[in-house]
Amino acid sequence: MSKKKIVTRRTKTPCHIGPVEVSKNLFCGSEAESFAMAEAPIQVDTLVPLNDLNPKIWDKGFRGEILYYPIHDYGTLPDDVLDALISKILDRLSHNKKVGLFCMGGHGRTGYIASIVLGKLGHKDPIAFLRTNYCKQAVESNAQIQHIADVLDRPELVEKYKSAVGDLNDFISFNRFNFGHGYFTSHAARGAAEEHTCDECAYFNLYGCRLYNDYYVSGYDLACSDFTEID
Repeated sequence: MSKKKIVTRRTKTPCHIGPVEVSKNLFCGSEAESFAMAEAPIQVDTLVPLNDLNPKIWDKGFRGEILYYPIHDYGTLPDDVLDALISKILDRLSHNKKVGLFCMGGHGRTGYIASIVLGKLGHKDPIAFLRTNYCKQAVESNAQIQHIADVLDRPELVEKYKSAVGDLNDFISFNRFNFGHGYFTSHAARGAAEEHTCDECAYFNLYGCRLYNDYYVSGYDLACSDFTEID
């Protein structure tokens, strides 16, 4: 008997709708939202891709500056490279130029760079500010939190935000069972779903999870145990 895949899906509610202007002339968003940054009414002067840039940006009419600083997913930049990027962003903002920051989902790498920029602009807790005013998933890894705290000389940020159980990329969301993010690791789902990947249950190339409202995944991650195949 052929197997039929049954998937219970929830209504998709975006964790954020961007681009979002988190400070005057500083916009944050995902790779998909970079198109909106390039077009009117936002029409930034400078785009800062932290993972990739779709060449269709030219079709949108963008003719501004591109500061391409690729960062590994959940990673950070070397100190000297970071210092150069932050200096350039602050310089553009000081000259009333619009700057658009983005990565794949607009969370980890975008939140990391935006937090440092906001900290340099005077925000004492830029992570809290971003999670309240932009997206609750901003800044995803312990490495990013540690680097933000080191660069801004605010060790209290590590104490407040560093996770004792790992980074967000280690987790699969089980909100349906009231466990929340971080309760089960991806390895815990291996036995139930080892033959499936999240690509089978994701939104196009952005890999927004269909089962859970606010969780983004890699297409190659093991599918969670709620993604099942039955006779």
